[in-house]
Amino acid sequence: MKKYLMGPLAVVFLLAGCGEEESAGGSDETTGSSDDTVHLTFATTNDDSGITAAMREHFDERITELSDGSIEVEYFMGGQLGGENEQLSQMEAGEIDLGMGVLHADAYYPEYNAINVPFLFKDFEAMQKFIDDDMRQQINEKAIEEGGIRTLGMQSYGGRWVTSNKPFSNPEELEGLKIRMPEFETWIPVFEELGALPTPISASEIVSALQTGTVDAQENTLNNIVGRQMWEYQDYAIDVGHIEAVYEFLVSEKTWQDKLNENQQNALEEAVQDTVDYLADIVEEENKEFVKTIEEEGMEIIEVDKEEFRQAAMPATDEIVETMLAPGLEEDIEEANQD
Repeated sequence: MKKYLMGPLAVVFLLAGCGEEESAGGSDETTGSSDDTVHLTFATTNDDSGITAAMREHFDERITELSDGSIEVEYFMGGQLGGENEQLSQMEAGEIDLGMGVLHADAYYPEYNAINVPFLFKDFEAMQKFIDDDMRQQINEKAIEEGGIRTLGMQSYGGRWVTSNKPFSNPEELEGLKIRMPEFETWIPVFEELGALPTPISASEIVSALQTGTVDAQENTLNNIVGRQMWEYQDYAIDVGHIEAVYEFLVSEKTWQDKLNENQQNALEEAVQDTVDYLADIVEEENKEFVKTIEEEGMEIIEVDKEEFRQAAMPATDEIVETMLAPGLEEDIEEANQD
């Protein structure tokens, strides 16, 4: 078994105390009446459409049923409560109860940030192989210690795509492209290696950045590309295969200890796992429909050689593995990528 940790996982369920209700359990109480109603806030930068809407609806139904109505959730979608970093800070401070986003390992344990390095893993299955039970336990312990966050489950939304007003089909044509990146430290050097000009911008500011010309391109899940109607701002959609959109379901340790009794904790864990299983069955078909929608709305799909991009990015990914990640991870990354 591996003896080290893993890095950030690309959706996050954020759960933190909203500070408006009294504790249903309390840190000194492991049991409590299931009739005590706990009101939780849910925040995500993802738009309330497609896969995310399906997630919200299924999770809401299951958490209500499994908690016997003792957990009520209010949803704030599409970055209403800020970008990924802002939401994580609010979660740690106890100002957000529930949500979906990305756990930024570059803030909590950057030396184990392997899963958030573009072009490093070939697909979601490789990521799953890399994260065994021992590593997941260590991730959980470190996330609680450093960020006050407890992990509950991992789910893929499929590969992230690039949309652009400048067409490109190979790494050379990326030269000088101003592209919006999420606020992840490991993404910048990789896209700089490809010749692009990456600019970290929060999800809630993507549209305004495109409208003002701050960037000419952005990358995102197909779910968000359709949800934000990127065809109104972008002409091309390119699947370069840089990374899988992997999200982690999380609960704030403050909420876990201070607001939820044992029955509610169990209900939350089961509701999350049910939702993960449900999404796994619909993601592939949903993404196929998203591609159809993008084409029907007038965006041109550009086919590329994904391996060509991966090879071009390799000097940067190799350097990240060698200088930024913990010793010993390289061997396990290679093993995970083997067929």
